[in-house]
Amino acid sequence: MTGTGSVLVGDYTGCRGQVHFGDPDSRITYVAAPFGQRPAPPETGRLAVQWHAAPDAPRVPAPADRERLLLSGPVMGPVTPDRVRQIASALKNARYAELARLPGDLAGCLVTEHRVFLFRSATSREGLLHRRDGALLRWSTDPTDLLDGPEEFDHEAIWRSCRGDEVFIYDNLTPVLPGQVVVVDRDRVDVVEYDPIVPLELPRHTTMPEYAEIAYDLILQAVRPYTGRGRIGILLSGGLDSGAVLTALVDSGADVVAYHQATDDPLADESGYAREVCDHLGVPFVPVMMDHDEGYLSEKWELPHPYNNIAFRWQEQIADRIERDGITFLTWGRDGDMVFGPTRYGLYEVLHGDLRLREKAALCRGLLCSRFESSRILRSASASSSVLGDLVPTGDNARATDFLTPLPGVPDDRFSDAYSARDHCVDLSVWRPRGIQLCSPLGDKGIRRLAARMPDAYRLLPYQGRLITKPVLRLLLSTRLPERIWRRYGRLWLDSPHKNYALNHGQVLADLIGRPDAHLIRMGIVDPRQLARVLAEPASLRRNAEQLICAAMTELFLRGDARRASVTQKGVRDASRTAG
Repeated sequence: MTGTGSVLVGDYTGCRGQVHFGDPDSRITYVAAPFGQRPAPPETGRLAVQWHAAPDAPRVPAPADRERLLLSGPVMGPVTPDRVRQIASALKNARYAELARLPGDLAGCLVTEHRVFLFRSATSREGLLHRRDGALLRWSTDPTDLLDGPEEFDHEAIWRSCRGDEVFIYDNLTPVLPGQVVVVDRDRVDVVEYDPIVPLELPRHTTMPEYAEIAYDLILQAVRPYTGRGRIGILLSGGLDSGAVLTALVDSGADVVAYHQATDDPLADESGYAREVCDHLGVPFVPVMMDHDEGYLSEKWELPHPYNNIAFRWQEQIADRIERDGITFLTWGRDGDMVFGPTRYGLYEVLHGDLRLREKAALCRGLLCSRFESSRILRSASASSSVLGDLVPTGDNARATDFLTPLPGVPDDRFSDAYSARDHCVDLSVWRPRGIQLCSPLGDKGIRRLAARMPDAYRLLPYQGRLITKPVLRLLLSTRLPERIWRRYGRLWLDSPHKNYALNHGQVLADLIGRPDAHLIRMGIVDPRQLARVLAEPASLRRNAEQLICAAMTELFLRGDARRASVTQKGVRDASRTAG
């Protein structure tokens, strides 16, 4: 998100549509509807549905006769006829580099007489999916629009979802990945990579302090469009990432209020850090006490993906408060780990990084004084090895799955930001139904380009036996936030509330995933005998707590999917009887 004087527009909360390439009628039925409304497709012609946040939201102008542009997510500036024609022309004439240069995060669909273009810029968070069945193409930002029956998902993916993996479960749906244009016509589907993240051009041996100041300038550029939105919100954890975003918002003149997920568990309480940031910056601080009791899991949830994480209820609670306050734009510090944090580290990153010799020597000394064995440090001189291998959930470090039926050959969970089913799920089921657009300034293209240029050796600083994470982020905050914030070292036990929930609500978990009629039991994914053993032993229960909650969330998804399938099948039967 760049550009002086630009303002984020949050009217476009998703889209859907269909085209039958065998139908000679190329007319488009265009519907602008509130989020989630699903008009029936016409008997002939094409359907293009633009979901929007408010009844008075401006429609997206038609680029030309028998053409329609649909958008999803926050866009930069008003969607004028000139901007729409510019996007359509770039797509139709394969000038994708021009599309990549447009400001902001773009995602959506262009329907023309002979082709359909689905597109998503490199930094867009939007979940846009498509499905081709013969001559029929369907697309939507909600996967449930594209399902034809029950259980259109992969068995192994459901098992992995119970393990807590970030995994896409649907067999017959294809997501548009970041930086892709998918071009569909009568005969073929072409996928074009059009928006690469090109490393920022910087002088050789740019220093860590210089990276810090460049990073802050880019964060300021990324948040500047929020200054014209009226009051906005931020999810403030008390950590470095959200603290940096809030600091830049205040420096850019934004009217911002900070929301904090508060807990009464002293082992996980970050409110002191968050409140100190707000007091220092003069920002209103709104702690919202999180539920980890009876309301933590709910049969009422209808989820488009398994939200296989431990805090869906918390997202729901804080969204309710934000909606009551009338906030429609919300930011957070997501992407900070990806941009500034280490994914791998070792001698290879130090020796081959774009660093001065004096820095390399200091970092090598720091590694030798760290907690790692000398043999591991020496192995890390190879590009295939890292001293951080014990942070990857594989081998002996794999997540506990003592209650799941063993499934040989399941791949390790490797992080990928290409498609986040969790983010997509919470967008569709929490934020957008409440008219809230959640945006990630640290995912801005300029910041991503800086990250692509920054040496891996600047993502971790071994110093006096300690490992200092995100040193560039700490440096840029060192003159802007209190020392207690940017010098913060170590972690609180942030999953303590969830482990305590599992310890105190074993019967709830047993009723959800251990009953004979549970989907996970019938699918052979949960072993009921092993589950009973885990739930009966506090040590095993605590060890498996996070995965038990992930499995419970996956079971709730499967139950909602079965309800949707039942309604869909009933609608098909009723339509058949009416037609008869």
